[in-house]
Amino acid sequence: VESNPGGDGAFYNGLNTSRGGSYSISVNTIGTSFAKDLADNTNPNFTQFEENLEIVRQRLNDMSVSEGDFALQSQDVMIPAFYAAYTGQDAGQVALTPFPKIPIPGWQVDFSGLTEIQALKEIFSSISLRHSYSSTYSINNYSNSLLYQDGLELGGLLDQYFIPTDTNEVGQFVPPFLMDQVMIQERYAPLIGISVRTESRITASIDYKRERNLGLNISNSQITELSSSDLSVSFGFTKANMKLPFKVQGAVITLKNDLTFKFNFTLRDTKTVQRKIDEVHTVTAGNVNFQLRPQMGYVLNERLNLNLYFERNINTPRITSSFPRSTTQFGIQLRFSLAQ
Repeated sequence: VESNPGGDGAFYNGLNTSRGGSYSISVNTIGTSFAKDLADNTNPNFTQFEENLEIVRQRLNDMSVSEGDFALQSQDVMIPAFYAAYTGQDAGQVALTPFPKIPIPGWQVDFSGLTEIQALKEIFSSISLRHSYSSTYSINNYSNSLLYQDGLELGGLLDQYFIPTDTNEVGQFVPPFLMDQVMIQERYAPLIGISVRTESRITASIDYKRERNLGLNISNSQITELSSSDLSVSFGFTKANMKLPFKVQGAVITLKNDLTFKFNFTLRDTKTVQRKIDEVHTVTAGNVNFQLRPQMGYVLNERLNLNLYFERNINTPRITSSFPRSTTQFGIQLRFSLAQ
């Protein structure tokens, strides 16, 4: 860009223009969410990614107008192959750009109309169903290659990403923008959730959540996949004038104040897998965590509360370098309030 602000014949030229930033857009990866790992930790989605590489590479070479070659594990080949494999698209049709244009929204659904059914209304005071889905494709950091100086103004290149034309010393095409990693983060929060409350003050809920984080590392041509599933179950009730299942001096004891009971159960499974092209897939982290937490409370009077609790936590690692761990806690709490 040339300018002549003083009008005295002196011109200023802009040199070494640079552009960088981050990029994020909502996508839909639900079609590949439930592909299960095999016994050797391979996954159909990654197998599809490997098959997509040659398809995308051939498309780029056919479209190129300059002499050179696209390496199978180059950035311009891997990113469209990765995007196609995990969004369930055809590698022969997917856009050849690291910057997808059209956002695909996620959703959240909450429904509480089941209590309008007369048969359920007589039993339940509330019934709530929940479901939520979101998936995001992102580039944490990108910057332009010094070989490209045209089109770096805002609004350029990202919307109309062109096929690279400049090559390096070994004849391989250099992409206009350089980036270290692209990611896909998918979340069901929850996949399904149910909460109920009965007319007799009993509450219960079930939540099943799933999450998947995928990171394509450009420098070492591997994908890190972190997946987790989480099942939570809770149950509780509040009851006044509860009769105890034993007698004292021949009389049944009745608790005049409210007795509360809560039970929480959680099972969480996490796994991190390093996936490399034409190599063994390795589990590098993860564990199965089990938690059990029942507790019971009773209001003795307006100032004094009695609480009995128990907690069991078991953690089983997925790798041999870590040891299984378990903890148990239990006890009695007596709380005295000084508030008026």
